[in-house]
Amino acid sequence: MIQLKDARTLTYLDNDLIICDPPYNVGYKYNGSFKDSQTQQEYQELFKPMQGHRVVIIHYIEHIIRDIVPILGVPDKVVSWVYNSNLKNRSWRVVAWWNCKPDFTKVRVPYQDMKDKRVVELYKRTGGRALPDWWDINLVKNVSKEKIKGYTNQIPQEVISRIIKITAKEDDTIVDPFSGTGTTPFVAQQLGYEFRAYDINPLAIELSNERISKAAQELF
Repeated sequence: MIQLKDARTLTYLDNDLIICDPPYNVGYKYNGSFKDSQTQQEYQELFKPMQGHRVVIIHYIEHIIRDIVPILGVPDKVVSWVYNSNLKNRSWRVVAWWNCKPDFTKVRVPYQDMKDKRVVELYKRTGGRALPDWWDINLVKNVSKEKIKGYTNQIPQEVISRIIKITAKEDDTIVDPFSGTGTTPFVAQQLGYEFRAYDINPLAIELSNERISKAAQELF
C-alpha cells in the first residue's frame, strides 16, 4: 500500500526502479497542505537519495536542467511527452532516464500513414514500428475515464505504462516517492510488478490506496 513518508528520508535498493512525477516547485496549488514553493536547495534535497540508482523522472525541461542535473547528472536518455493544453507555454514535458536506458523495441505503435493500404499490410506483418522518442498522449482531464476525483495533476496511465514496459527488468520493484493519485503503483500492479509508493499528503494516500485496493480486487 501507499505509505506516508517524506521522499528525503527514503532508502532505495538495487532492484528498485524509481519512476516519479515530482512536485514541480512552481507554486502549484495541490490538494492538501503541501506548499509547492521551496528554495532550490530545499527542492534538490528531494532527489539526493536517488543518486546512483535507476531513476525515471517526468518534469519540465528547465527544471531538469536547473534543479535535477546538478544532483543526478546528465540523463542517459530523454523523451518528449507532448499534449494539448490551455496553459501558456506548458504543452510538453520531458521523461528522463538516469543510470538506465529504455528499450524502445519493447513497445510497438502504428505507423504514421495508416490510411495507405501498403502501410496497413506492413503493420499486420510487423505489429508496427518501435516506440519513438516523441509521445503524443493527452492529459488526464476531469472527463477522462481514468480521472481520480478530488485530486489534481494526474499523470496518464499510458505514460507510466510505456516507461515501465521499456525500462523495467523482470525482478524490479517499481518505486514512486511522490505517488499522488497512485498512477505509478496502479500501473505497476496491472503489469505484474511489485511496488512501493510514498507521499506526504494524507489525501493522496487515502485516494491512491482506495484505487490500488479496488484494482487488486478486480485482478484477483
